[in-house]
Amino acid sequence: MNINPLSINLSNIISPNSVTTFNPGGLTSEGNSDMAFSNILSDAFDVAAQADRVDKASSLELLIGQSDDMAGMLIDAQKAELSLNLALQIRNRIVDAYNEVMRMQV
Repeated sequence: MNINPLSINLSNIISPNSVTTFNPGGLTSEGNSDMAFSNILSDAFDVAAQADRVDKASSLELLIGQSDDMAGMLIDAQKAELSLNLALQIRNRIVDAYNEVMRMQV
C-alpha cells in the first residue's frame, strides 16, 4: 500500500527541535524527598504535555508520509493517554486531600 504525503508544508508545523522524547522519569525528584503538592502536580502535567507533543509529532509524521511506523504512533498515543490519566489522578488525590483538611474541625 502506497501512502502519498498530504503536503510537504505540514512538516513545518512541528519542528524536530521542539519535539523531545517522552521521559517517564520526569516525576522523580533529584534527592528532594519532600516535594510540594504544586511541584508534583506541575511535573505530572509537564510530563503529560510532553507526551502529547511526541504523540502529535509522530501522528503528523505518519500523515505526511515521513514515517510508516503505525505501531510507534499508537504507542505514543497510549503513553500520552496514560500520562494524562496519571496527572488527573494526582490532581484528584490532591483535591481530595484538600477537601479532607477543610472538613477537619479545629
